[in-house]
This record gives sequence, C-alpha cells and structure tokens, in this order.
Amino acid sequence: MPSKIVRIFTSSTFTDLVILRCLMFNADTGVERNSLMERVYPKIKEYCREKHGLEFQVVDMRWGVRDEATDDHMTTELCLREIKTCQRVSVGPNFVVLLGQKYGYRPVPTLIDAQEFDMIVAAVRQGGAEKDAACLERWYKRDANIVPPV
Repeated sequence: MPSKIVRIFTSSTFTDLVILRCLMFNADTGVERNSLMERVYPKIKEYCREKHGLEFQVVDMRWGVRDEATDDHMTTELCLREIKTCQRVSVGPNFVVLLGQKYGYRPVPTLIDAQEFDMIVAAVRQGGAEKDAACLERWYKRDANIVPPV
C-alpha cells in the first residue's frame, strides 16, 4: 500500500539555534524558518489533508538535536538518518533547504581511516604541537575489529 505521508526535512545552518537562544533575531535563516513553521507549513498541512487525504509532517532538527548528540558528534549522523527516513516515507517532496551567508556546522569526523590518522598525528608532531598530537590520540581510539582499522 502506498504511503499517505508527505514528510519534509527542513535544513539550514545550526548556528541559528545559538543566535535565537540569545534572543537576537538577525539569524541567517531564523526568520524564514519561523515563517515556514508558523505560516506556510500549517497551510500545506491543511491542503494535503483536505485535497489529497495526505498527512503532512515536518522534521526540523534545529529544535530536535539535544546537547548530548552534539557533544558526542552525532549531529550529522542524526540528520542523515532523518533525511533517509523522509526519503523512504514521503510520497512526495522530502527536503527543504534554506541557504544563506553562513558556512554552517562543520563537525570533526567521528571516524578517521587509521592510515590517515597516523599521517595527521605525524604532521602535528612535526609542526611541534606535541600536546595537540596527544589530545588527538586521547580523543580517537583505534578500532582493531574493523577491516580496515579506523
């Protein structure tokens, strides 16, 4: 049986969250995003239900990513998982992106190939930053159970 759901993932820079928490409303995409949530999406939801018998759902991770996920560097993984869910579930469009002047969230990688990691640590040490190299070695742990090791 075909899906009766239109599920939209709304994406923009995560730094808007910090700005809005500080009650500054000059965020890169905050005004547009709030307008979508308050004015546009309710009308689309009503249209989908009344004209086509569809359920309209919105996923907006700006309000859904907990600090623990950010601390564990899982934000990207959580967002990608939600995007895949929207693609799988939605009978129609599944992604809205708001682009602005900010580069956006750039997390450190959760996994680094072992050979690449060794080269990074060697380059850091060669640059005279032994404390930084030690920090990298404390932060990342080699997983010997995977082939190739990461």
